[in-house]
Order: sequence, then structure tokens, then C-alpha cells
Amino acid sequence: MMKKTRKTGYHHGDLRAALIERAAIVIEEDGIEALSLRSLAKDLGVSHGAPNRHFKNKLDLLSALAADGYQKLIEATFAAAGDVKTEDPWVRLNALAKGFMRWALSNRSSFLAITHPDVGRYASDDLIAATHRFQSTVREYVRAAQDDGRYPEITTEIVALFTNAVPFGAVMIMMSPVFEKKFIPEDQEHLIEQIAELIVPIRNRST
Repeated sequence: MMKKTRKTGYHHGDLRAALIERAAIVIEEDGIEALSLRSLAKDLGVSHGAPNRHFKNKLDLLSALAADGYQKLIEATFAAAGDVKTEDPWVRLNALAKGFMRWALSNRSSFLAITHPDVGRYASDDLIAATHRFQSTVREYVRAAQDDGRYPEITTEIVALFTNAVPFGAVMIMMSPVFEKKFIPEDQEHLIEQIAELIVPIRNRST
């Protein structure tokens, strides 16, 4: 049974931001299928037509939510690599994986919006450009690690695919209602570190 979402009052602030925030809560609690502009308006206590001043339809809202989430994901992922006190490409790539997983698991609704097929189908040009920049930069990190001995015999595209697929797939499995309880332990950070170590081993590297 779908659980009742908690209503959030709206107090004459930034309605666009409030709609995105409320949409994230609905997605987190009830799934994207439960999302509608009319229900969001009711939850926020505004007229049913008010959301249409900011979003043409539900897919437009999802695209905005994804764009906002993707930018935050990118920032968190690269900030994790920037926080390490070494130029070792293995360590920096390992940090990228951990930053990605930390953000995704801490921002389920935004991550689900980013990965929803309808969002990809109706993504804005800005969102598509942001994803391309993100992927290109990740490939640069992958290539640097290859130059330092990580799978140098395999093409960069394949190694990048593997490097992206493991943390992404792990997060998707952990968010699945089927596997969630089995695969998310109390010490989530330890799990993240273990997965990142499998992707890019750094324990025996001097930094």
C-alpha cells in the first residue's frame, strides 16, 4: 500500500524551488508515478494552476529536478576527489567513486529522478551538456590511472564503462526495495569504501 506523504506548507517564497523540493519528497516516499503538478499544488497550499507558471508539465518538472540533482551530484563527486591530499590518479579515481555513491545514497529522490527513463527522454540541452562534461572528466581520471598501470591494455572507453557501472549498479541495487535491507548495513561508509576498493584498489599504494 502506498504510504501517505507528509504535506509541506508553502509560505510565499520561491515556488519553483518549493515544487522541486516537494517533488523530491514525493518521489522518495511514493515513487515518480505518484507525482503530479496538481497534487504538488495541493500539498503546498497554492492554486492548482500555480505550478504551471514554472513547469509546463510533470516531465518538465522532472527535468528541472534532475538538472538540479545532477549538478549537485557532479559537485559532490569531484569535491571528493579534490579533498584527497595526493595527485595519485588511483586514489583520486577511488575518491570519485566514493563521492558518487555517498551523494546518491544520501539523496535518493534526486538520484532516482536523474536515472528515471522519462527524464533522459525529455532532458534539457543544459542537462545533456552537463552529463557529457561529467562523463568526459571521469574519462580523464580513468585515463590518468591507466597511464599509471590500471588496465593499460584495455581501451579507455571500456575501462570508463566498468568504472562507472560498478558504483552506479551498486547504488541502484541498494535502492531497490527487493535488495535494500540485505545490502545496506548500518555502516554505510564502510560499504562504500569496500566497493570503491574493488573498483580502484588503493590500500597498498603509497601516497
